[in-house]
Amino acid sequence: MLAHPVDSLRLFLHVVGALIWVGGQFTLAALVPVLKAKDPALPGIVARAFNKIAWPAFALLVVTGAWNMAQVPKTATNNYHMVLGVKMTVVLFSGVAAFMHTKSHDTKRIAFWGSISGLMAIAATYIGILLTG
Repeated sequence: MLAHPVDSLRLFLHVVGALIWVGGQFTLAALVPVLKAKDPALPGIVARAFNKIAWPAFALLVVTGAWNMAQVPKTATNNYHMVLGVKMTVVLFSGVAAFMHTKSHDTKRIAFWGSISGLMAIAATYIGILLTG
């Protein structure tokens, strides 16, 4: 059976946001050593360019996530709602950590906040899959 067109659009937009937000973070993390070897300023330049699509993708995730939450059936279990609450908390942590990452100037803090954001983003992705049943 095919999904309703509106439901499939909602899910598609959510997945596109995750591809950019989560996938982009991991891609940049893999590129940092190569960029640094070429020019120590390059990681920052590339990160600022990535932010131009990363933050809109995060906003898309938040909007489509709220849209997804509005579609949760009234018959959903308390366990489902608990897991959904955990996911929302993890998403919040990912966004806050990414923001702290962009505001940090010390190399250790940049690495710490970037790692936390990436870990929280991948955790939110996994929890999202759990919620699909």
